Amino acid sequence: MLAPKRLLPSLSMLSIFEASVRTGSFSAAAEELCLSPSAVSRQIKCLEERLDNELFVRHKKSVHVTIAG
Repeated sequence: MLAPKRLLPSLSMLSIFEASVRTGSFSAAAEELCLSPSAVSRQIKCLEERLDNELFVRHKKSVHVTIAG
């Protein structure tokens, strides 16, 4: 029997999301949280997949939160 899918994201994902929104950058959020930028990007992608919504519009040097975010 498969385990049910968790409905709520982890606190770690929410912390990464919050730092990304506040700083407007995955790199800045990563530096603040002592993570690599790719780890932040992967966690945001996982969060977007879990919620089935695009949370950020990605630009080369910055990100902007969407209405869904």
